[in-house]
Amino acid sequence: MHRRWFVNRTNQDFLDYLSRKISISTAFSQILVNRGIKDARSIGSFLSPSLEAQHDPFLMPDMVKAVERIKQASSKGEIVLVYGDYDADGLTSTAIMVSALKMLGLKPYYYIPNRITEGYGLSREGLLKAKSLSVNLIITVDCGISSHGEVQMAADYGMDVIITDHHEPPEKLPDAFAILNPRRQDSEYPFKDLAGVGVAYKLVQGLYKSYKSYMTYTSSLLDLVAIGTIGDSVPLVGENRIFVTYGLKAINDSPKPWAEAIKETAGIKGKEIKSTSVSFTIVPRINAVGRLGSATDVVKFFLAEDKENAAKMASFLEGQNRTRQKYEEEVAQQAFDMVKSQEMDRAIVLAVPGWHIGVLGIVASRLADAFYRPAFVLSINDSIAKGSARSIPPFHIFNGLSECAELFLGFGGHSQAAGLKLRTENLDAFKKRINSVIEAALTEGDMIPRLEIDAGVELFEINFNLVNELSRLEPFGDSNQEPVLGARNLEILEPRIVGENHLKMRLRQKAISFDTIGFDMGNLLEVINTANTVDAAFTPCINEWNGGRYLQLNLKALRPGMSS
Repeated sequence: MHRRWFVNRTNQDFLDYLSRKISISTAFSQILVNRGIKDARSIGSFLSPSLEAQHDPFLMPDMVKAVERIKQASSKGEIVLVYGDYDADGLTSTAIMVSALKMLGLKPYYYIPNRITEGYGLSREGLLKAKSLSVNLIITVDCGISSHGEVQMAADYGMDVIITDHHEPPEKLPDAFAILNPRRQDSEYPFKDLAGVGVAYKLVQGLYKSYKSYMTYTSSLLDLVAIGTIGDSVPLVGENRIFVTYGLKAINDSPKPWAEAIKETAGIKGKEIKSTSVSFTIVPRINAVGRLGSATDVVKFFLAEDKENAAKMASFLEGQNRTRQKYEEEVAQQAFDMVKSQEMDRAIVLAVPGWHIGVLGIVASRLADAFYRPAFVLSINDSIAKGSARSIPPFHIFNGLSECAELFLGFGGHSQAAGLKLRTENLDAFKKRINSVIEAALTEGDMIPRLEIDAGVELFEINFNLVNELSRLEPFGDSNQEPVLGARNLEILEPRIVGENHLKMRLRQKAISFDTIGFDMGNLLEVINTANTVDAAFTPCINEWNGGRYLQLNLKALRPGMSS
């Protein structure tokens, strides 16, 4: 795919000053500046996140009300239900809330809606279940911010509702007892980008802070907070960076039964767990169960106290993930064939009877990445089209859907992901409207993906010290991606294909050369064979092989050099 290359540049004198002041390389200085980190104090807090830097939970509106209501439930022995969601964010949120309430002496129930039969958020089925249990208080996690009717239904049943959510709030909030959401218009909470599990965690902090013993216990929950935060792809900066840094440390240092079990079944036991391990290995296994049916067992998995039960549940997750992969490939193959057979528009809108609703979000994400345009993938059942949407960075998909609101039976989400439901008779109108909305919002240039290069370097600047500096930026994720460096006019030595389709060669600049590997980039061999030199975008890394440690460039993109 054609991409526009952008090399970030800052005033060289400032980079030299920053490098001298805190004893780092100029390339590393440039990368930090790109992330908006421009002085010694902010650099120190970013590179060394501290639990002490977490914000006071009571800065969030309604926190006092929520805490006092839960303490009342505890003192009166009321029946409490934690109402969650079926993805990694919602499931981890449910687990930490249930765990915290148990520590306060409550015996909470929890409810996870079925994605296929109930869909996202508070449901009539869930509320009827709560009524049958004589529930006095419902605490939602990762959902509820748009559930006006369901909150009223709970009130009619004599139940109070505390909402904890992070999705975009509607203009009018539900009439709940308390609503915790950092995105509320009246919120002065300093960090707006918490995941659902982050908001739930702040409530737990508020509870335990009121008992003056919150730091020790709440910190023990950070392993699950890290999983949910990474799983929801929120920016890994601010408090999210603190949560994930300490959560990953907890998983690696003294894992609970669930962590030991999932590492065993996923084949990553004995390896350091990083944010990428969570994103590509752990989260898909957690999400798989909810994609195919009821995800209630995942909460049991997280709360398991013995290794035997955790191991059995982890094996179940593994099997579900394989089934999910099968469904995903079937839908993805059909979807890609459909897109390639039709004229390309500003948006991809596909609606097909019988597609498994649990994999539509993944397929939409793959389509958006492959064709670089918002993708809407829906399954049709009984004249209702329901599914998921994924966007590209320049387009806020929730705002875009808001301009089509009258066409929907329901929708919700945030800037890059959303869910929607509409009657099939409105599909053509929606397709026309969303294409018109995108055309008005984006330029032609916005529809071409950007390759952001953090810093242009000469090959002599790449050394073990630089690689070690870059590792201090971990954990990587949204708003803190793994750095990409760029170098111009490199000589190509010994290009060849290895493995299935990997491009391997050496690149040389003056007297310096490095081994390089470009995974799944074998199709570029013909291109570089006709070029005198290439410009390369890459991430330097350390390759440990045959008892040695070697510097290697992990290629991200290539193009013919200026001298070609």
